[in-house]
Order: sequence, then structure tokens, then C-alpha cells
Amino acid sequence: MKLEYISRKESRRLILIYAGWSTLPHLYRDIEMPGWDVAVAYDYGCLGSIDDRIAGYDTIYLFAWSLGVCAADHTLSPARISKAFAINGTVAPVSDLYGIPAHIFAGTREGLSPDSLRKFRRRMMPDGDTFRSIFGHAEESEERIKELAGELRTFEELPVSPIPRLNWTRAYVAADDRIFPCANMRRAWLQSPTTRIVEIPGNHYPELQGIISGVIADTEKVSDRFQKAFGTYDSHAIAQQMIALHLGRLVAGRVADIPSGDFRRLLEIGPGTGFLTSAWSSFLHPESADFVDIASVGPFDIGCKASYHKADAERWIADGSDVYDIIMSASAIQWFADIPRFIRNCARRLRAGGILAISTFAPGNLGELDNLRPAPLIYPSTGQLKSWLEPYFEQILIGSSSIRLEFESRRHLLMHLKHTGVAGSSSAKASPAQISTLTYKPLFILCTRRQETCR
Repeated sequence: MKLEYISRKESRRLILIYAGWSTLPHLYRDIEMPGWDVAVAYDYGCLGSIDDRIAGYDTIYLFAWSLGVCAADHTLSPARISKAFAINGTVAPVSDLYGIPAHIFAGTREGLSPDSLRKFRRRMMPDGDTFRSIFGHAEESEERIKELAGELRTFEELPVSPIPRLNWTRAYVAADDRIFPCANMRRAWLQSPTTRIVEIPGNHYPELQGIISGVIADTEKVSDRFQKAFGTYDSHAIAQQMIALHLGRLVAGRVADIPSGDFRRLLEIGPGTGFLTSAWSSFLHPESADFVDIASVGPFDIGCKASYHKADAERWIADGSDVYDIIMSASAIQWFADIPRFIRNCARRLRAGGILAISTFAPGNLGELDNLRPAPLIYPSTGQLKSWLEPYFEQILIGSSSIRLEFESRRHLLMHLKHTGVAGSSSAKASPAQISTLTYKPLFILCTRRQETCR
């Protein structure tokens, strides 16, 4: 197997693409995301591990297409992958039930020629213009045809099992796929109960940049949208204010019997216009407070030394060494790429007995918009959050609630989305003409850092 970088900025985050069969890295050359490196794995004549070649990354998002799904599942260590997305493929690609029927797969290999390869590629595409723009009129050499036939033989020789090794987050299934039967893909992914099947329109060839943008927040766009929304945020962010006030009350209850001198250093992540800041400053009086936000914030009138940092909070907390007595964040970490790693870093930056107080959102948050987006946003479940917290924290409280907002008109709903910035870096593919409500599903996390934690 080969690995080629499309973009290498010495980031610690990697978008790893496992290419579709017969495609080369140049097909993915336009894939990009600020703050992420992009690499393409291809050439499946011999499936070997590439773990050593991606060892320097803290966070890896895998996007595997077609036969690349099976290749990734056989060659990557589950521990190395932060999130995995399968696109129009399965881990059992040669199967009458779970992939491409065996006789069709064998027939493709046995009859492979420059002409049949061209016809195969045409079937992948939505139309002739797209096909010609990507593959042009060039024909593959006989040597290349033999190599591609050898790759197909590699997959035929693998054991057939629909049970994946990797923890696939989502499996995208295109409605008009003419390579992998849709029914087989659905049947295969139902064998993996933790994988969410996402039905998408289109053909076998995916709109990969759109899928990537749907699951990774573009920090530059998120920052820009929140910055633009600051002037109108407070008058429209009703749900966010309610969430911050409730989180503040939870913290007040937890610290009520603890001497105030135990909270000399405070860190707030994503303070925005200061909803949570206003809540905690009524009962906490630290000597110093750090505020980290992706947009410019502050100053806040809190009566102590305050430092403001415009930064990616995940990287900021990972890179620093200062230790805090309490870390708080309201309605921010849902944008983060690697929440488990963020929690580990919070444990590292808290003193023993220090408090972590966070709100995020549960699956189904803003569900009314799901049909208008390329795919629903990814939110951790209560069980996932608990498993990430337990090695480092005790006295863990995870609570939930529901906030339903009613809007007078479509215009008012759109104004809410615009003036709160909750759309983040993605945009809906259609206008929410029939939607008059939005339902927020906040999760509240309150816990205490253990005296001794597993590292």
C-alpha cells in the first residue's frame, strides 16, 4: 500500500482518505480543511499496515470510499482512529449478502480491460460530464490493468465477514449506487450496531468534500460566523442563555460547601458574550481567570485578573501546562474534533479535586434541521461521555434537558440561526420552509478530578 500527502502543514490532525479502487491521489487533490493534514492511502495489491506512517498525529478522521472501506478495516489499528466514516462500501465487499455479488466481482476482474474499466468508472459517476472531467479520455496501460486486477484478487482472498474491526462512526449509503447494491450495504452495516447508517442522494462517486465539511468544523468559518453574530447574539440566543444559567446553578450547588479559596485559578472555554461568565462570577471569585475562544471575546467585569486568548481551545489546552482549580464551558465542545482527548487534557490541567463543568448537546439536537443537512451533526451519547470521563473523574453527574423554541415565521427561524452562529461551518442544502420550531437537547456534565488518574 502507498500513502501520499495532499496537504502537509505539520498539523497534529489528519484527514486520512482510503481511496476508491482504481483511483489515484490526484482525484482528491482539492480536499482541504484548515488546521488538518490530508493524506490518501491507495494501491491495494498488498494490504499492509500504515500505522507507522501516521504515528505523529493526535487526531485522525478516516474517510474510506468503496473498496477502501475494507482496506482500511484490515490495515488500521482501531486505537489510532478518532472517527471513521465509510462511504458506499462495506467491510465484506465480495459477498452476495453484504457487498458486491461474488460472480459480478469475479467477472469484473476476469474481464478487466481498458474498455471495461472505462465503463466501470462511468457507472460510478452521476453523468457523462462528471466522468469526462475526472477521467478524461486517457486509457490505462496493460500493466496498470494487471495491477488493478491483482487488487481485486486481494479482496476476493479475504475472509468474508460483515463484522468490522474499526469503530465506524457512520456508513453513508447512496440511493443510486450502481456498484454496491444499496440493500447489501444496509444489511452489512446493520451488523455493526454502533454505526449509524446515513442515506444520501447520488451515485457511487461521493461528494467527499461535502461529507468532510459536514463532520469537521472549519474553525475559520466558525470563528467568522460567531464573530459576526456577536452584536445580535444576546437577543437571539435564548436557549444558550438558559443552558449557561443552568450549568451555573449546577456548579454553585457543587461548590457550596467548598471554601472559596480552593478556586483561585479558573479557565472558561468558549465564553462568547459571557452568559456563563455572568453566572459563575456571582458566586466564584478567583484570583485569575483565563478565557479561550475561537473568536475575540471580553473584557468581562469579573473583578480579578483576566487573560483572553483567541485560539483553538483543543490545541490551547493540549499545549499548555498551567493547572486550574475549575474548568468550565457552555455550548462549545460540540465543535471539537476529539472530545475524548479534550477530556484527558482537562484532567491533566486540573488539580486533584478540581472541578470540570461542561455543557454540550445530545444526539437529536436541532433534529428539525437533519433533513436539510448532508448528515446530522455528531453528538456523543451519555454512555460515551461517561466512558471518557470515568478514568479521570469521580462524582460524575450527567444530566439532560430539552428546550423547544417556537418561531413566528421562517424568517424568524433563519434569523435565529444567523444571529447565534449555531450553523457553524456547514450550511443547509435546502431552505427550512416548513420548520417553525427548533429543539435543543443540552447535556450537562459536572465532575471532580480524581486524586489519582489513569494516564
